[in-house]
Amino acid sequence: MLPITDFLSCTDPLDEFDSLSYHQTQHAKTYVTGLAAASSKTVTGIAREVLPAGSDRALNKFITEYNWDEDKLNHERLEELQNHGETRWSKDGYIVIDDSVLQRTGKELPGAGSFYDHSEGKPVWGQNLVYAFYTDHKTSYPLAFRQYEKADDDEEDVEATKYELAQEIITELEEEIGVPAATYLFDSWFAHGSELIKHVESHRKDWIGPLRSNRQVTFDGEEKRVDALAESIDTEEREIDDEVYNIWTKTLPVSKLGEVRLVITEKEVDEDEENPVKYLATNKIDAPSAHIIRSYSKRWRIETFFEDSKEDLGLGGCEVRDSDGASRHWHLQMLTYSLLRLGSPSSVSERLVSKASSLRAQLEHGLKEAIYNMFSWVREQPERDLDGLMEEIDHLFLHSGGSEGCI
Repeated sequence: MLPITDFLSCTDPLDEFDSLSYHQTQHAKTYVTGLAAASSKTVTGIAREVLPAGSDRALNKFITEYNWDEDKLNHERLEELQNHGETRWSKDGYIVIDDSVLQRTGKELPGAGSFYDHSEGKPVWGQNLVYAFYTDHKTSYPLAFRQYEKADDDEEDVEATKYELAQEIITELEEEIGVPAATYLFDSWFAHGSELIKHVESHRKDWIGPLRSNRQVTFDGEEKRVDALAESIDTEEREIDDEVYNIWTKTLPVSKLGEVRLVITEKEVDEDEENPVKYLATNKIDAPSAHIIRSYSKRWRIETFFEDSKEDLGLGGCEVRDSDGASRHWHLQMLTYSLLRLGSPSSVSERLVSKASSLRAQLEHGLKEAIYNMFSWVREQPERDLDGLMEEIDHLFLHSGGSEGCI
């Protein structure tokens, strides 16, 4: 475990944020540096490894007690991203709505419960977050989130459903933040909510999402399941971005959605690969099927965000038992992800590829910077003899818990 002797340079924009006082900014820089470069993403672990933190008590108070507004911080984060051409959003971008289950073991964690995890194919114990995520041809980053909590049967106030939380997020994006992206992308779970679809359309935005196989459609005056329709039609082979698809498309009525454009598509894959038929629906009635398929393929980028954030940025590592503290942890995790997006990989082409997909290049850059800062600290000790300097370095490693592992 490498002791981190200074804040990472990606935290510099925080100096201009109005949502944090000077001392709160130092704590935020500590937290972001820890989420990006420390081996342990808990408050205790970050305070142990990021030496400017001082103590975990002060960092814990920053997360759970200090007076600062995480929503204002989130808006400033998004404003900062608009100051850079490579992360500036546009009407040609997409907003992905999806949720993720953070598997946990603690029973007292805020909102913890049994949730169905699609990646596991079964219910798991954890916390469930609903996210909005921006993506286009050059960048990707989270916009906002809400925590979904199951209501107990004996509670008088029923907690908001995931559909309602998604609508709440959309209202924030459209009416408060003003994200210009013209199209929303959903998975089949969220695309099933007709009120959610109507909410998107009320803001004059388009949407694309897959139908469940049992969704009822009307074709040639007969109502049938969409998977039954797929068995009765003839598809046309098309090549889209070097991939071969078998496609059928038509504008027709779909239950609860009204008149929509339906694209039944199956990509040709190797024999050992599973590739179920997709039934894509959209209110973009006049859009070519190739555009609909290309657009919907952008949805996978939120899965990359979830994977990167869980593995490398502490998305599922928060041990805070206070609900406000947990929310702040997740907001700071989104901040870390975004500030790393503004890092400087070695080339323009690398930057464009990495910013739209994985954070691996930025994380490697952060690790190199932490090592460089360590060496710089050593060089700045000319008055120390070698024995004294080595003793001080040993102290740093002991302070950061060096016996527990490495970054």
